[in-house]
Amino acid sequence: MKLSFLIFAFLLGLTYAEQDEVIMAIVVEAGKTECLYQDLTNPKYVAFELDYQVTEGGDHDINFMIRNPAGMQIFRDDRKTDANHRIEVGVHGRGDYAICFDNSFSIQTKKTVFFELYLLDEKGNYLNSYDLFADANKAKAELSMQISDFDRITTKVKNNLNRMEQLQSQLRAVESRDRSVMESNFERVNFWSFVNLFVMIFVSGLQLFLLRSLFEENSKVGRLIRSGKLD
Repeated sequence: MKLSFLIFAFLLGLTYAEQDEVIMAIVVEAGKTECLYQDLTNPKYVAFELDYQVTEGGDHDINFMIRNPAGMQIFRDDRKTDANHRIEVGVHGRGDYAICFDNSFSIQTKKTVFFELYLLDEKGNYLNSYDLFADANKAKAELSMQISDFDRITTKVKNNLNRMEQLQSQLRAVESRDRSVMESNFERVNFWSFVNLFVMIFVSGLQLFLLRSLFEENSKVGRLIRSGKLD
């Protein structure tokens, strides 16, 4: 019964835990800059790790920057497709960090950016923000399984699951980007094929018209060609 209570308390703690990871996609319109803000005032977070990929739009590139709580720029990528950054909070200070995607260099093409952000504790764990209730701590003395072992095992499992989810998300982002490139190339090939077809039909029609004009006595174009005035 007490073991069930301990597990329930642990799961309830996870339910109300702070959000230690953010996975989302944003659309940055042409000529615009989109910024997101991450609060890092909690002392249990010592760093955060961020990955991003441009999955759709133009040449799949974007400007990226991170500003510390003092407003100073600490990282910048110029027109990159993807990148990974790890920021140490102890070095740059605690507070709200600005994470910005800048598409101001683009005139008409919007960009879709997929990114992941993980808050890390001193052990480098993705998720270590849950706290067990006091009653659960009292019950641990009566259980054969120590709460520290339970905590260590569940944290390790969560870290492995987070890593798997991160890799799967990155693979999905790469697949989405490749599909976008293929669709863009397909549209480009279709457009130029249509242009070439139109030019071929136009040139063929022009040649046919000129040949017919050569053999028509009343044709003004034919008389000009025969007189050599078009040379």
